[in-house]
This record gives sequence, structure tokens and C-alpha cells, in this order.
Amino acid sequence: MSVMRALLLALVFAQSLLPKSSVQQIAVIPSTSAATAAKGETLTLWADVTPNRNIHVYATDKQGFTPLSLKVVPQPRIALGKVTYPPAEQGFTPGIDMAIPLPMYTKPFRVAQPITIAPSAKSGDILTIAGAINYQACDDRLCFPATAFPVTWSVTVK
Repeated sequence: MSVMRALLLALVFAQSLLPKSSVQQIAVIPSTSAATAAKGETLTLWADVTPNRNIHVYATDKQGFTPLSLKVVPQPRIALGKVTYPPAEQGFTPGIDMAIPLPMYTKPFRVAQPITIAPSAKSGDILTIAGAINYQACDDRLCFPATAFPVTWSVTVK
């Protein structure tokens, strides 16, 4: 067997050991209440979330489900406020007692994260703020493993 063929086989084997990418059951569009902000100013990071067709995501950890949450990576140039979520709908999950409705989202909604620009930020700085929407989704037949959807926002300091 040639060296090249052995390398190709080793590469194929190594790739088979990598975790498989998961299919996202939601779409997320990040936006901000302002593209620029002064030191000490508060603005809002938004994540507009749209579940795919026939998908719901949980708003509760009842029954062991992972609720949808926005997690923003802390950094010294911003202070994080409290994340707000819209009211959830009540729905039913396959394989769970249908007499117990659970809070979930099936329609587009917006998650809001207020941030305040720190006094240590410099004018002209472009702040790249990273985060993730963590969630668990189900369709009408099965539930998918909990996963995360990465999001980023950019804000320029005045």
C-alpha cells in the first residue's frame, strides 16, 4: 500500500471519529438597539429566534428538558444586565403525559440582553460580543438533544 493511500485512509478514519454536526432546529438573527454607544451607555442586544416548521423549543426545565437561554460571554468592556424572554405558549410534547402542558415557543420571538459600555472602553473600539442560544427542540414525533446556536454582535464605542 502506498504512503499516500495510507495517509488518506488514516484521514478518513480520523474524520469518522469527529463529532457529527447537528442540524439546527432554529434560525437566529442577532441585532442591536444601536450600532454605536458611548461609555456608560446602555443598549440592548437582541436575538430574534424562529423555530423551524413543526418545531417547538422549551421555555422550562420541567420533565428534564433544557430551556432556551441566551448566554453572553462576559468581557471587561461591557456589563451585562438581566436577559428577558417573552411569555411562552403552553403545548404538549410527544411521549409525555398529554394532560400536562409545558411552556414552549413555536412562533418567532425575541430575546433581549441589556449591556452597558464600561468606562474603560476606548472611543473607536469595535466591541465584538459573542454568545449562544442554548435550547432543546422537539417536533411532533421526537425530541432532539440539547444544542447551542452561536451568535455575535458588534458595537462601536463613540
